[in-house]
Amino acid sequence: MNFGLFPFGWLHDRKKDQLQRPAFLVHTAEIANHFSPIWQAFGDHPCDILLLDDVILPPWATLPRNGRVRPVSEVLGRKERYAALVTNHVISLAPVSGKEPLIKALSSTNIRMMYAAGKSAWNLDSWNSLYDGVLCFGPHHAKLFAEQFGLPVVEMGYPRFDRFFREFPDIQVLQAQYGCDPDKPTIVWLPTWKNLSSVDHFNAEIAALLPSYNVVAKVHPLMPDTEPERVERLTHLGLNALLTGSEDNLPLYQLADFMLFDYGGPPFAAIYTAKRFLLLNVLGAESDALTGPLSPDIQLRAHFANVNPGSNQLAKLLEDPNVWLAHEAASDLLRSDFFAPNYGNSAEIAAAAIVDRTWITRARVRS
Repeated sequence: MNFGLFPFGWLHDRKKDQLQRPAFLVHTAEIANHFSPIWQAFGDHPCDILLLDDVILPPWATLPRNGRVRPVSEVLGRKERYAALVTNHVISLAPVSGKEPLIKALSSTNIRMMYAAGKSAWNLDSWNSLYDGVLCFGPHHAKLFAEQFGLPVVEMGYPRFDRFFREFPDIQVLQAQYGCDPDKPTIVWLPTWKNLSSVDHFNAEIAALLPSYNVVAKVHPLMPDTEPERVERLTHLGLNALLTGSEDNLPLYQLADFMLFDYGGPPFAAIYTAKRFLLLNVLGAESDALTGPLSPDIQLRAHFANVNPGSNQLAKLLEDPNVWLAHEAASDLLRSDFFAPNYGNSAEIAAAAIVDRTWITRARVRS
């Protein structure tokens, strides 16, 4: 871990109480996929993992070498607080013991780590004011967090995808893992959930691609519990693989020749990793409570090929070379706006910023 990126080094006294170590709050198994690369980047530096309620870490999560896994209830029961806590959102605004929101009860300094770039009405909601600093993807969100909330930021890139730039996967192994025919190109479909989901709207059109393509789908991690009937309908499409758990998305980006998205964060990860994708439109998405017309995932439609349900344009667009020439140019244009140019070392930058929080203390002094 290159702490030379931050001029004041580690600023950690190992003789102090253990609660001086940073902690990460894991409220779903899926979020461990975002945190794991940072835990690994911590090296021997201590940090704790706090599990909310009955959350179980997935077996593939890479745990910190010098860390503890603790239930949130234990920390609250002992009335302990951490010097710094990393979360992806506030989890709960309900006061703990009638006093303060959960993250404030757990820590004196709260750092938000972004995990998705879309759905701005949610992503930039007023609860961001509870944070002391933000680890964001790049310039686009850095500007918004500074302007709307006055928060200091560190532009980290996208830690979850560090391995995409560091390793060379065996595509044949991945094809076998996901039941794909090696003689066909592979499409990966990553729909979101609820009203913005392309599930049901595009089921038949995507199934119609199967004679010419492998199709692998992974549903939103909250969909199996909240919308099981929609997931059930996907099981009848004959897809090569349907993933309904908290598996890491990284192998799917390595596997895909083409990708299909609707709304939320996955298309931005495809911009970051220079993947080819089409956007699936859902009626009324721009007025959804989670997005709004200025949400980046809505505005992407001005740059990339997108289709309405029932148009039956997917096969035509996938085979059109002009679509992909324009796509490459748009990706190159937007990548530097949404992401810091950190390809393979984002987790190290995030870990350094969590350990050395002078970027936050300097902002407090100025204010």
